[in-house]
Amino acid sequence: MTVLFLPGLLALLVVGWTAGGGAELGIHRLHVMGIAAVVAVFLLGLFAQAYRPKTRVASMWGAFIVILSVSVGTVWFGVGRPEEVLPFLQVTGIALVAHPAGRRLFRRGDSYSPALLALVAVAAVPLLAFAATQLSLSSSLTDPHAVDGHYVMMAGLAIAPLAYGIFAALGFKGWRLASWLAALPMGYYGLMAISFPAQSGSVGATWGALAILWAIAFVATAEYSRVRSSAMLRRETASVPGSLVDRS
Repeated sequence: MTVLFLPGLLALLVVGWTAGGGAELGIHRLHVMGIAAVVAVFLLGLFAQAYRPKTRVASMWGAFIVILSVSVGTVWFGVGRPEEVLPFLQVTGIALVAHPAGRRLFRRGDSYSPALLALVAVAAVPLLAFAATQLSLSSSLTDPHAVDGHYVMMAGLAIAPLAYGIFAALGFKGWRLASWLAALPMGYYGLMAISFPAQSGSVGATWGALAILWAIAFVATAEYSRVRSSAMLRRETASVPGSLVDRS
């Protein structure tokens, strides 16, 4: 379905930065590259389930939340290409229901990160505000960005760091991969916001720089917590008889 529905889209993650790519995309440059970013991070989370899926639970949830939010927005506002979006939701839903982890999908690991939770909380306010703003623009019948579903997809780009980040912070299985998938769209968008400040969807250089710093801080905290013992970086989950905590 990726090859059938999205020919050339992921290539724009690189080609979009070139002069030729920018000229071809025109006023849609940031939006289309942003769409490519959210699609890429969704696919990475989903495709990761093909290898040792029981250890990739956090990414499974992140991918599902991303495609669910994009699908709901697309159908609710009647924009974009639902015939391309909804099949991915169906496949992801099947992957979730039939996941080999079974009930362990709902179980956290043996530790969580207060520091990562704090970073998710810090990012949640501006990201949700951005998503709400983008969705409020989606009802326009004359704005080409709205009709093509660009605002809905940009809202999905804002939700992606939170979708992956919260499960990484809570210590679900595969939290390390999920932490990278949370940081990638944030950092990529930050670069676009700085590089294309006049484009629709850009929040400017200052917020773009903050997005990049957040992405770096999130990955650095996740990686450092693997080698450094600190209650702030990583804290053991309390063992409660009969709880849903997975300490395996």
